[in-house]
Amino acid sequence: MSKIRLDMLTLGKIRTNCIIVSNEDTKEAVVFDPGDECERIIEHLNRNELSIKAILLTHGHFDHIMAAQELASLTRVPIYAYESERELLANPSLNCSSIFGKSFTLAPVESLQDGEKIQFADIDFVVLHTPGHTKGSVCYYIPDEQILLSGDTLFFESIGRTDFPTGNSEVLIKSVREKLFALPKEVKVYPGHGCSTSIGYEMLNNPYVNEEGSF
Repeated sequence: MSKIRLDMLTLGKIRTNCIIVSNEDTKEAVVFDPGDECERIIEHLNRNELSIKAILLTHGHFDHIMAAQELASLTRVPIYAYESERELLANPSLNCSSIFGKSFTLAPVESLQDGEKIQFADIDFVVLHTPGHTKGSVCYYIPDEQILLSGDTLFFESIGRTDFPTGNSEVLIKSVREKLFALPKEVKVYPGHGCSTSIGYEMLNNPYVNEEGSF
């Protein structure tokens, strides 16, 4: 029987999915992409008596990070992101906050590497570097549960946009085909926006990453 609980809070004007993965035995949790509305995240943690152990970012766009610093300060936990995403996190032009009338930065963060195995809340995660949406985009795979947190790399019948700084459509398609479609078809996918899907479904139905897929 699974010990994992997954909750998804849709936050902010851009309606970003903040995903909270918790261990029902220990009541410890990990928060992914706290994009906005820190008070809602804290309220969810308190209501469910969860103790946060880490904040993990799939990438550095502002709508995925705006509540991270406040949440980290209130809970005294570290923030993790892929090693090559530091420049984007620290630059409002690159993380797109300046485009939307803000000047938001986030630093410092702990660095992750491709293929790295990390454990929080007694849950094992594998870091999958999936560049394309940004150069430092990652997905987090939970092998024991066949769960993938895909950020803005893979969506239901779609993929992330690549017209923002450090984006590249060919690289993104390659990331999905070579990294994500190598996972078991049964893997459940929880993206950064919109509804959940599965690897098997996307292999059959995603028009952007089939053999003819392109932008």
